[in-house]
Amino acid sequence: MDKEIKEKMIRVCQNLMRMLELAFEEFRNPSEESLKEAEEVEDKIHQYSSELTSFIISKNAPRKNGKERIKPYLSIASSLGLLNYNIQSTLDRIRGKSENHILFSDQAVKEVNGVFEQAVGLLGDLPSLFTTEDKSLAQRIGEGGRSVIKMADAYSDEHEERLIDGICVPEHSPIYLSILESLKGVTVHTLAVSGKIVALSSKA
Repeated sequence: MDKEIKEKMIRVCQNLMRMLELAFEEFRNPSEESLKEAEEVEDKIHQYSSELTSFIISKNAPRKNGKERIKPYLSIASSLGLLNYNIQSTLDRIRGKSENHILFSDQAVKEVNGVFEQAVGLLGDLPSLFTTEDKSLAQRIGEGGRSVIKMADAYSDEHEERLIDGICVPEHSPIYLSILESLKGVTVHTLAVSGKIVALSSKA
């Protein structure tokens, strides 16, 4: 993997990880400070992502297969962009929960915390994967990611049972489910980046 591109991708990834951590903090302990920092990190992500894409395109040497060489890098950059979208979606849902004073059941809070912890951990492994291109680490990310997706799906099913039993408030259900879906999206695109890193390293 091109060293300069790798460094720029790691920088984007580290800021995405911080953004997700701030979303988690906001879910557990809502505060203006975490939201303000999240806005600042979001600005950095946009800046670094734009610089990354422009830099990759600048590597399109006017020779045979020049475009083919940069396409895998652009694909990773696109997946990082989708990661950002899902993290921002997660934060927006949590912000709405706080602003509208929506309360979750103790079980729902425990479930979201569990998915959050796993998603943060998986995303946190990506910088190391960029650096090492270790296939065993990629395999662990894959296994962990599939476990998170399965967990989130199970929690969605259990939530329906709580609705039937009257434990959860129907009006709050969309917020809970959308947070789970956004975190699933974070996990899906974390897995996508992991797979693309391994695929690119295999071509080297």
